[in-house]
Amino acid sequence: MHLSTLNALRLGFSTKAADTIQSLGLENYITQQLQAKVPINEPDFIAKSPKSLAALRDLKQSTEKSGEEVEKITKTLIKTHFEWKAYLVQRFDTTEVPLREKINLFFQNHFVVTSQSVKVPFWIYQHYETIVKYSLSNYKTLVKEMVYTNAMIKYLDNHQNRKGKTNENLARELLELFTLGEGNYSENDIKNIALSLTGLTFGEKKGMYRPFLKDNSVKTVFGKSGNFDIDEVIDIIFEQPHTPYFLAEKVLKWFFYDDPPDSLITKYGDILKKNHFELSPFFYTLFKEECQNPKGGNQIKNPLIFFMQIHHDLQLQPNYKLLAFLLKNQAMDLYDQPNVKGWKGGKDWLTAQIYADRNQFVDFIIDDNERFRKMLNKRLEKFEVGTISWQPNLHLKTSKNAKTILEELAERMVFETNETMQTELNQLLKYDFDPHAQNAKQSILRVYQYLAKSPEFQII
Repeated sequence: MHLSTLNALRLGFSTKAADTIQSLGLENYITQQLQAKVPINEPDFIAKSPKSLAALRDLKQSTEKSGEEVEKITKTLIKTHFEWKAYLVQRFDTTEVPLREKINLFFQNHFVVTSQSVKVPFWIYQHYETIVKYSLSNYKTLVKEMVYTNAMIKYLDNHQNRKGKTNENLARELLELFTLGEGNYSENDIKNIALSLTGLTFGEKKGMYRPFLKDNSVKTVFGKSGNFDIDEVIDIIFEQPHTPYFLAEKVLKWFFYDDPPDSLITKYGDILKKNHFELSPFFYTLFKEECQNPKGGNQIKNPLIFFMQIHHDLQLQPNYKLLAFLLKNQAMDLYDQPNVKGWKGGKDWLTAQIYADRNQFVDFIIDDNERFRKMLNKRLEKFEVGTISWQPNLHLKTSKNAKTILEELAERMVFETNETMQTELNQLLKYDFDPHAQNAKQSILRVYQYLAKSPEFQII
């Protein structure tokens, strides 16, 4: 196994970047990725959609209360949200900076908002645009920017938070999920932070305070008192001792370990604290050091990596709408996490049903199951997915004989084949196998099919 292959999966969504990592060297690759500019432009389907809840309401009211017309608008919005998910999958697949996009996706799962709750596709786009802009800035700055997004205000109901009628949702999640984690704050802190958030509601580009809805009383947060707004509160939160370690643990889980050791959480939390929450040096040090570890097997692949790796390995022409749908079926619905805590990862990525579905997908690619294809076409007809068809092509660097083919394929799997697996592989591709025979391509694909369905393929 090449370490560069393993690191391509750690630092991206497939093994596509393995050769680049090998040629540039790990540190140069990480530096190049972190320093690259990552532009994002508003897609046409987002530009054509309503820009606010008020615009969406006006659009529905303009239909003269026709049930059919309102239903048509609702279906168009659902389709737009689905197109956004497919857009993201395409972005992750085609990007020249997979590490940056993997960081962006981490923060989308850290600052969860969902299209089902937010309703306005433009606000969802703005949320991701904000992440793209600030994901390598200072973490305190990123937290402040995320709290002010219209999507976050809508998702956590802060538009309902006003003087005399407090809503604590955003205040609670700011502490529990964005900065400190459970057990590192009091209920009194939540109540006072909620007061500092009263009057923060929707704005044209980002949230803004409405003075007549704001509570201007003195608030006490972590022992400090004043008529704080949320920016001042976040400054106080970042003075608390646990803040850097909470983020360090979540980043380690996303990139390297389903169960990160306490020693590493402390190590990288210290680095984040030392750098005053600047994200770029934190990420650089973490990636440089953890990618030196040649041993994988510490993390279960999320569905995105699983599908992307197979697409790259088999040179499949991706259907991004179909992939967005498959991710949803694998419990990784982009911008529609199951709850405010986001995708938990770890064993949740490999339930018995998810593992069976992954194997079914591999079989479909290799065997071209017509019944499965018809089922997918029927379920996805309303999203205009188009023709569902793949032509797998397994490119090998060397295919002299069975031995060299098996060695290369096993190496791609990022795990060591055990004795039992080796015996079964030798049965699939016998020692006298002729790589030039008429059915040779299908026989080699059978080997890949066996490896991709193994439990070992599911881990990084």
